Amino acid sequence: MSKGKFWRSAGIGATVGAAGAYLFDPERGRTRRAKLADQSTAAVRTTRDKVMAKARYQQGVARGMAHKVTEAFQEPVEVDDETLLQKIKSEAVGRWDGPKRDLEIDVRDGTVIVRGPADRGQAGELIRLVESVDGVRMVSDEMKVGQGI
Repeated sequence: MSKGKFWRSAGIGATVGAAGAYLFDPERGRTRRAKLADQSTAAVRTTRDKVMAKARYQQGVARGMAHKVTEAFQEPVEVDDETLLQKIKSEAVGRWDGPKRDLEIDVRDGTVIVRGPADRGQAGELIRLVESVDGVRMVSDEMKVGQGI
């Protein structure tokens, strides 16, 4: 046996012997073994939870990509003006924090006409919300900024 192999074997033997003496000590060995088992279990559980979280994230990414791919092949659905008006009221006006009482919204062939009083920031916010609704072709802003608020 060469000197390198001898010392390597001796080092491994010493390490195993020290670990055995540490874990099988008559006074504290049982406590040390229980603590080691608890720590090992916790490490495995933590690693498992991290792996599962990453797997769920990647699953969500894959679902999002699949949705984008299938959405690209779908033709846009034309909605009638009354349906579009209801969508605007629920999706845009419902989220808008401005005065809704005097607000008038008309829809003609996908073009939305918005009338009513609001301050400048609220009017701009409502127009952006209406433009974001699917099916809206154009928005005509006829709001009276600063009047009747």
